[in-house]
Amino acid sequence: MFTNKFRLRKKEEVDLVFRSGKTVAIPGLAFRFLKNSLAHPRIAVIVGKKLSPRAVDRNRIRRRLREIARNHLEQIPSDIDLLVIARDLKLREIDFAELTRKFLELLSKIN
Repeated sequence: MFTNKFRLRKKEEVDLVFRSGKTVAIPGLAFRFLKNSLAHPRIAVIVGKKLSPRAVDRNRIRRRLREIARNHLEQIPSDIDLLVIARDLKLREIDFAELTRKFLELLSKIN
């Protein structure tokens, strides 16, 4: 689990990244990011209700993406706010290694 220092928690902050941020995407997963004035990245994981009406499914995807982000925190640029947006329910079913590969592929597009 991230400490609060590494999390985007306020709606205003998330909305600002949505409005002004840049997007990189692959099928099933997208990042929106925006420069911040801090010395560390802040991250939020978004899994919408359109993806699945079941909270169990959404939470499983959210937990897996947060864990990947936590494990690869040193590879995330240190001066950005990052929204990790799930766009496909299949993210729940693919294995963790494949999901990590997709995450790192998108991360390389940011750098």
